[in-house]
Amino acid sequence: MSIQKSITNLSLIPIQISNNSRCPYLENKVETRAFVNLLDFPELHDQLAETGFRRVENWAYKPVCFECNECIPLRIICKKFIPNKSQKRCQSKNKILIRSILPSQAKEEHYKLFENYQKNRHKDGLMSKMTWNDYSNMINLTPINSMIFEYKNIKNKIIGVLLIDIQRDGLSAVYSFYNVSEIHTGIGKYMILDVINFIKENSLKYLYLGYYIKSNNKMNYKNQFYPFEVFKKGKWRQAII
Repeated sequence: MSIQKSITNLSLIPIQISNNSRCPYLENKVETRAFVNLLDFPELHDQLAETGFRRVENWAYKPVCFECNECIPLRIICKKFIPNKSQKRCQSKNKILIRSILPSQAKEEHYKLFENYQKNRHKDGLMSKMTWNDYSNMINLTPINSMIFEYKNIKNKIIGVLLIDIQRDGLSAVYSFYNVSEIHTGIGKYMILDVINFIKENSLKYLYLGYYIKSNNKMNYKNQFYPFEVFKKGKWRQAII
């Protein structure tokens, strides 16, 4: 029995299986996803997230690719996290930034930053072709509690944006982007560090960072926030590095 059929047969909710498509993370690989419409089952989001699903717009999805298990769900154990020397330097460089917590609503000034980020960092990716309507859907179409962390410098200029889902056991970093001219300050890393501190302050447990793919260099930043857990064989297990 295929992975796809076994998931469908065992499911207590309608799980759909996508057609095969080119993998966005690994060359010469084909991706297949299981997905659930959260508009019908918003109350199940946390349970799905805790078993390795991710959210995009109103869909929860999880890769179920034939003969490939490279996408590993990863979450940071925030209460045990202690920044290393490099992360402390990053916090020091960015300590003057002002963070605002906003509702999950698309803003044109954020979209302009998003466009520039995609152009400079992911110009060949699918997201680089996203229109204002596409971007608005990514931000606005959320059937669960979501929010945006916005970061400004002392000149009141937006330099970073992070879309976050709120879960019963923590927060999930859905997508982040930033002013590429600030890359030398480690703004991408800083936003993660700031969310970890926010989780600690609010007595939550985890920061979900999505899928870690060992053979994809762009994913290497995710295993720099130790200790963290990975979801393998149906269980969350603390990783050893």
